[in-house]
Amino acid sequence: MRLGLFLSSLGEGPEAYAGMVRAAEGSGLDSVWVPDHVLKVFGPVLDPLTALAFLAGSTSRVELGTGVLVLPYRHPLPLANNASTLDVLSGGRFVLGAGIGWNAREFEALGMNVSERGRRMDEILESLQRLWTGERASFSGRFYSFRDAEIGTRPHTQGGPPILIGGKSEAALHRTLRFARGWMGFRDDPASIREVRMGLDLLGEEYGTDTGRLEFGTTMDVKVPTSGKQGDSPEAVVERLGQLQEAGVSFCALSLSPMSLETLAWVAEEVAPKVT
Repeated sequence: MRLGLFLSSLGEGPEAYAGMVRAAEGSGLDSVWVPDHVLKVFGPVLDPLTALAFLAGSTSRVELGTGVLVLPYRHPLPLANNASTLDVLSGGRFVLGAGIGWNAREFEALGMNVSERGRRMDEILESLQRLWTGERASFSGRFYSFRDAEIGTRPHTQGGPPILIGGKSEAALHRTLRFARGWMGFRDDPASIREVRMGLDLLGEEYGTDTGRLEFGTTMDVKVPTSGKQGDSPEAVVERLGQLQEAGVSFCALSLSPMSLETLAWVAEEVAPKVT
């Protein structure tokens, strides 16, 4: 199983933020993931595409992903160009984790009807698919329309950055099969992963689509023991990761508490060597 780092906030400042990611890369972790909110919900959250562009300049190997970007918040044209730019600046290391969102207050602030977010997302995904060819593209939908549009930045990755779809609804599973390299969850247990895989397999049989190509990822909270405070033992963390792997998870982004160079070193020394 590949291990990544889930970074939810800036922490102690830009240098410390970049330092955490450089340390994650140096310790052998495979990816770094950031969340998406446009309003302050649980605490400060950086704009994910801006944050990943900053981190792209501080790293050379790790994948840089959104976990997940709320697509309906964004118009497909600037989103396609922004994602292509990040794909270029990172040398093809950007992964677009994408979801429909859940926070009604954010949709209201953006002047959107939260009940329309699924249909918006479908149109955005279709638009990205067309725009990332690098050629002129047209689209006509209920929410978005453009004609003979060629985005300013051709993607580094042929066909555009790989997409992972978040969400467990039937619509989300359809999007996974149609548009994505795989599926990405959030704090999932093995049972929910198996349920998602079963749903995708059933849809794959119905439409004659090979689901064996899909990758599955999720995040996991890890409370790291520090001086005077108890936390998860390395054995317990490895066991939980093993259970996720048995359920079909191929990568897991760890959200560490507390988040520091010391706790990252604990993962690199006590957990990662025991994960197969």
